[in-house]
Order: sequence, then structure tokens, then C-alpha cells
Amino acid sequence: MTTETVNLNKTREKNMTLPIITELNKAEITKLLLSKCSFEIIGLRGNFTTAIKSVEREIECLGLKCRVKVDMKGAIAQGGILGTIIGAASLPAGVVLAAAATIASAGHTLATYNPDYEIIKDYVNKKIKVIYKK
Repeated sequence: MTTETVNLNKTREKNMTLPIITELNKAEITKLLLSKCSFEIIGLRGNFTTAIKSVEREIECLGLKCRVKVDMKGAIAQGGILGTIIGAASLPAGVVLAAAATIASAGHTLATYNPDYEIIKDYVNKKIKVIYKK
């Protein structure tokens, strides 16, 4: 596959809507993973963390690698209040926490170098995007 083909496929993927799975339908998730498709899982109000771990486990059972990330828009919305509290309490503590988070994120990215899939958590909308990367 040429670089142009890969770039074209990535452009198409960004412009296309992803298949949507409602709640944790393991058979449908496995089918999409085996097809190397990207997809979204919605309707995860009560078992959001469990669903993420389940999808991650399913990807790894297929002999594939994955990286779990947080949708930054959701993280900013969720962390806005916490950031204000930490900033008001102590600026040095906020800087230390931000540096620690950056280091942890970089370490996790290196540990999951060249993943087959990325699992993107959207805390605000309680949905997961599973994106095929290769």
C-alpha cells in the first residue's frame, strides 16, 4: 500500500461517519475488530469503564495492540472545575500535577507504540470511539 493510499484512506475515514454500536454488543464488536473497522459505541451510561476494559481486552485477545486515549474536549470540560480548584489552591501544586500527567501520558504512548487500534474515551457523551490505525 502506498503512502498516498494510506493518506486517502485516513481522509475518507475522517469524513465518513463511523458504524455505531448501541451498548456493549460483544458479537458486533468482535465482527468489526476482525474486519479491521473503526466504530463508535454509545449508550454506556452505567458501565462506561467496564466497556472500555472489555473492548481493550477483546482487541488484545485478537493479538492486536491498542492505546487508550481521552477525548481532549471532554477532558477539558470535565477537568475545568478541578483545574480551577487546584489553580486557586496553589499554583505550584497545579504545575506539579500537570507535569506528572504529561510524563505519564508520554510513557503510556511509548508503551503502546504503533497500535493497531486507538480507543478514545468521551466522558461527556459517554461514548467510545475505536479507531483502526494501520
